[in-house]
Amino acid sequence: NMPLKQLAPLLYKIFGVDSKDCYRFYTDIKRRKNESRTYFIDRMQEKLNEKMLRDEEMERMRR
Repeated sequence: NMPLKQLAPLLYKIFGVDSKDCYRFYTDIKRRKNESRTYFIDRMQEKLNEKMLRDEEMERMRR
């Protein structure tokens, strides 16, 4: 487990975000009331799994 204050600078760099207040982002996400509070992460997971399935299928077709 990594504290949010330690993780935030890494994620800011990866996603090109310029911010010093990681807890504000967390609070904004926590307040979401729609279907998924983490819709970006959910969508990213979905697309990554789809790509892996496609790649596995392509590998099977080559054999």
